[in-house]
Formats: sequence, C-alpha cells, structure tokens
Amino acid sequence: MRSSHPLRARPIVIGVAEACLRCGVCCAVETHFCHVQFEEEFDERYTYVYHCLSTPDPASNQGIWLCTACHKCEEVCPYETSPLRFIEAAKAEAYKRGLAPRLLTGIIAQITSTGYLFPITPSTVRRRAELGLKPLTTEAAEELRQIALKTGLTEPRGEP
Repeated sequence: MRSSHPLRARPIVIGVAEACLRCGVCCAVETHFCHVQFEEEFDERYTYVYHCLSTPDPASNQGIWLCTACHKCEEVCPYETSPLRFIEAAKAEAYKRGLAPRLLTGIIAQITSTGYLFPITPSTVRRRAELGLKPLTTEAAEELRQIALKTGLTEPRGEP
C-alpha cells in the first residue's frame, strides 16, 4: 500500500529524501559546507539539507528560500543525492502556490517592469548625469517579460 505522506507525493522528493542518510557530510566539510549551516538551528546531526528534505509540505517550508543553489551539498554528498533539485522543485511549487516571500515577488515585478533590480527614480537619473554616465533604458524589460511568461514565472497581463 502506498503511503499518502506528502514527501512521497512527488517523485523528485522520494529519491532525494530516501537517499539522504543524515550523515552530515554536507555541513562537516569546512571548505564545502552550506552557508546556511551557520544558522543556530542546524548542526551536524540536523543539517539544513535534512531540514528541507524532511518537511511534510516542502513548499511551505520558508527555509527553502535560504538556498542559493551553490551545489556544495551535491559536491560533497557521499551518496550522490541532489538536494538542490529537491529544493528547486519545492521553490517552484511554493511560487505556484503563492508562498514565495514578498521580497522575491517584488524583485520579479521590478525586473520585468523596468529591466532593472531597482527603480529608475529622478534621483537615479540626476546622479547618473552628474557622474557622466549614460541614461538607463528599459529596452530589456520587454524581453525579460517574455522570458518570464514563457518560463511560467509570471502570468499574462490582462489587456486594458
């Protein structure tokens, strides 16, 4: 009989979660361990990777957003698991369900509307002119919007 446990709901989770033996190597090798491992709640027995893998609803685990996709966990894992694939899948699911941090959704909105991570304010325009820099353009914004649409990062905007 198949378990209805949420970790067994997605094939990508099954392989990674079952392959992780909580050995702690991903946080023990000082030159490779995950930066998140410095957080107080994690140690060599309860690693960040295991925290992400053992959550009943991975997409609702806000800890997944701490991963910067550095691949260090994959490089040192003696069992060749791919925690990064799992964490990326959990992030994608969280984003689809509207569980992504507001900071991230705000950044995406900013980039797809202007082509820049920051708003182009009158102060920015003035300061660039004072420094002799070229004015910023928003030419890339449309291309970024198309990429975001085609990858599912954003939804089509309704026509006025």
